Amino acid sequence: MYVRLILAQTGVVHAEVTGGEDHLAVDLTLTFPVGPVTIQVKTGTKKPNKDGSISVSTKLAWREKWQKTKTPVYLIYVRLEKQPPKDWIDHATLNSTVHARANWVQVNDLSLANAKVLGSNRLTAATFDGWVDDFNAAFGKAVTA
Repeated sequence: MYVRLILAQTGVVHAEVTGGEDHLAVDLTLTFPVGPVTIQVKTGTKKPNKDGSISVSTKLAWREKWQKTKTPVYLIYVRLEKQPPKDWIDHATLNSTVHARANWVQVNDLSLANAKVLGSNRLTAATFDGWVDDFNAAFGKAVTA
């Protein structure tokens, strides 16, 4: 839900994989004008490591699928700042507040069982411009300045 809120806010076209059908180890496909990227979303209340990163465990089957993918694949970790499920979202009269933050890492070449999701890779509207650049780089096109 949190990731989809950011996508809706920024106008990024996306489609969610139906539950139980994530055969390619991804949850969402984002469609940019240049082409698609895919993401796997994990959510939890893990505390950051001393360096600010969060270690997210992955399965060998996922990593094998991500490595075969020619387009960029990202793992997004949504860190809930309060215990789920009832405390992580507040519905006020005029707005909803989500007590969460999301960080990401590209995982096409991930070989370790734990993905290190850097605290500096915060998911924001500006993130998607970088992902378009990653897509273009994967297909030999010049990236934007």
